[in-house]
Amino acid sequence: MHLSTLFVHGILAVGVTASRGQRLRRQDGQVDPGQPSDCTWWETKEEDYQDCTYLEEGWNLKHSQFVEYNPSVKDDCSGMQFGHSYCVEVNNGIPRKGETTTTQAAEPEPTKDSKPSPTQAGLIDTCTSFYQAKKGDTCAKIISDYKTFDFDDFYKWNPAVDKDCSGIWANTWYCVGVPGTPTSPATRTAESTTKPTGPTKPTATQEGIIESCTAFHQAAKGETYAKIVASYGTFDFDTFFKWNPAVGKDCSGIWANYYYCVGIPGTPTVKPPTKTTAKSAAATTKSPNGISTPPPIHNGMVSNCNKFHMVTKSTTCDSIQNYYKISMEDFAKWNPAVGSKCTGLWANYNVCVGVIGGTPTKPSTGVKTPSPIQSGMVSNCKKFHPVASTTTCDSIQKYYKITMAQLVKWNPAIGAKCTGLWAKYYVCVGV
Repeated sequence: MHLSTLFVHGILAVGVTASRGQRLRRQDGQVDPGQPSDCTWWETKEEDYQDCTYLEEGWNLKHSQFVEYNPSVKDDCSGMQFGHSYCVEVNNGIPRKGETTTTQAAEPEPTKDSKPSPTQAGLIDTCTSFYQAKKGDTCAKIISDYKTFDFDDFYKWNPAVDKDCSGIWANTWYCVGVPGTPTSPATRTAESTTKPTGPTKPTATQEGIIESCTAFHQAAKGETYAKIVASYGTFDFDTFFKWNPAVGKDCSGIWANYYYCVGIPGTPTVKPPTKTTAKSAAATTKSPNGISTPPPIHNGMVSNCNKFHMVTKSTTCDSIQNYYKISMEDFAKWNPAVGSKCTGLWANYNVCVGVIGGTPTKPSTGVKTPSPIQSGMVSNCKKFHPVASTTTCDSIQKYYKITMAQLVKWNPAIGAKCTGLWAKYYVCVGV
């Protein structure tokens, strides 16, 4: 699959700019004159099937809207040219001032609590409590303020924030409660009556640090979680992230001169001797083909690896597969700690991208794969569909005359219940 190097996520992190963050798809083809200045998403015509109907259906546009956004396209859809980028969304999908939609006016008002606006795509329908994000807010700060849910809950309710929480937008509403969510933090009588006997918590810490921490580490400039985890050897990254959620799952939130939790009651105070020996051996022992294995690596990496790749903060499993022409199945087999869903890909760690004997190269379908796509999409896909905020699995099945079983087989990341259908991503609709 081809991963376009010209695709840019334009999410602007809250706190970096005072304006509302945006998620942009930059035009990577020629732009015809007359397109609106507030266009926030473009699609480039690369295949015959990408006509007016295809783009209008995929982005829930009226034909009159598409022609208005793209004056070079005639009412009969003539004028579309290969390699040209066409506007399919304005103002981040939010109605412009003075705009009204007949569909919204025609729909009955829900009897449950009104949903505030604006919100991001995918917000859970059963939400009963909302929070409007401010400039500088982070997932860890919101979770710490409420103390009635954890990050997994928050991400489940608000999938658009992304697993690294880079998608929080100022002045946008997020779900902070569903039926059954406590309305206040649970009381802790033991903590209210007994003072901890451990060390005093340093002042320079980030939001959400675990309250039962007994050992702290002050980060130096340029320090990474991999270095911290390796230097202590008494916990892994999942544990470190649980204790210090503000660092983010990609560990981009480590700040110099701030303190991080490196121990709670029960955490070993010294490295286990067996782990130290194993790490030392891994750093100095050569594999059977004579190639040294560079540290650090994940546990369980195959011993016959002969090609390695250092993961950065921007590395994804898709980018590794595309660059080295390997399958996700092989990649997960060689690096089991990464997982089949790529949840264990750690920055600043080496992963195996080739083994002795190699793997047979799968023949190309000859069809260019657009981006972005979700992990696990079949490699022999010949037809793609861009998911809009209003797209459902049912609408895709009806339009392309395919079954849900086929859709899930070709796009396993969306799940059998269609809970993983992400707006502004492409899905496979034909092989």
